[in-house]
Amino acid sequence: MKTSVFYAAGWIVVGMLLMGLLVWFTMPSLMLIEQKSNRSYDDTVAAISDSLAKKQDWRVLTVNDYQKSTAAFGDMERVGSMNICNPRYASKILANDADRRVTSLMPLAIGVYEDKKGQVFVSQLNVGLLGMMFGGTIAEVMGMAGNDLNEAVASVVAK
Repeated sequence: MKTSVFYAAGWIVVGMLLMGLLVWFTMPSLMLIEQKSNRSYDDTVAAISDSLAKKQDWRVLTVNDYQKSTAAFGDMERVGSMNICNPRYASKILANDADRRVTSLMPLAIGVYEDKKGQVFVSQLNVGLLGMMFGGTIAEVMGMAGNDLNEAVASVVAK
């Protein structure tokens, strides 16, 4: 009887380790969404801005130019991020003290970058999946935000 308990416990530990490894190696590909754009860097940034402007209450707050800000440290291709916000969604999260812990994720960002071959990519956090980890209002709001962002980016990279 003792042997079978230890045997079962050993398999449980092995199963937990395998699940941990599976999560460790799959989470990066699940948490970040990267899509190729057929547009130039500038056209991609402009098209995402236009697409977001058509969505209710979305705003592009700033466009960060990392190529420019890191120029003193070496040359690189075009790399930037767009800080974006939907105040209506943000207000739903910020209304509850307990939910304010996610302010470090605000504002959201969409990355746009060019690789060494000149191909442009759009990168974004999988906001909907991240929201599920928190549950409640955060999950609901981040799910809606994720849907909006996915639609906005898809309309740009699909063309």
